[in-house]
Amino acid sequence: MPAFNAFADAIGVPRDEQAPAAAPAPSASTKVPPDYFDKLAGIESGHKLYAKAPTSSGSGLYQFLKATWLGEGGSWGSNAALPFGGLKPTAEEQLARVKTLTAKNVVVLLRAGIPINSASLYAAHFFGAGKAAEVIGADVSARADELAGSAATKANPSILKGKTVGDFLSWLHHKTGEWAR
Repeated sequence: MPAFNAFADAIGVPRDEQAPAAAPAPSASTKVPPDYFDKLAGIESGHKLYAKAPTSSGSGLYQFLKATWLGEGGSWGSNAALPFGGLKPTAEEQLARVKTLTAKNVVVLLRAGIPINSASLYAAHFFGAGKAAEVIGADVSARADELAGSAATKANPSILKGKTVGDFLSWLHHKTGEWAR
C-alpha cells in the first residue's frame, strides 16, 4: 500500500487520514479537484448512502456497479434488488474505494492526453476511463451511444440514446460545471 499512497499523494487524492486543510494551489491539471468526491456523490446519488439505480446494479453514494465494486475489493451480497446486494458498506468504505478507482482513472486519462477535472473524471466514472477517453476525444458529431455501446446506452438512455459526443460533453458540463476537453 505504500506505493499506492505515494501515487495517490502525487495526483492529489487525499487519504482519509490526510484530507487537505485547504484547497491545493492550481497545478498542471494532474490533481483531483478537492470538491470532486462530494460533487460526484451529489450527482450520482444525491448523497444517499444506499441509493440503488433502477436500471443497473449501481449502488451507494457513487453508484458503483457490482463488477467495479468487486474489482475495487468490496463485497456484494446475494439480493440483486438491494444496493450492494443487501450489504451496507459505510460511507468511509465507499469513499476509500472511489478514491482508488479515481486514482486509476487519472492514469488512463493522462495517458490519453485528457485534462484532469471534474468533467473528465466524471466521464471516467460513468463509462470507465478507457471509454471516457475515447468519447471525450471523439469528434463532437460522432454518435455517443454507438461509442458507448449498448449496455451503457440501455442503462442511460436519456443521456446517450441518439445523442452525439457534443450532446454528451454538454451534459457533462451541465452536471459538473466544467468541460471535459
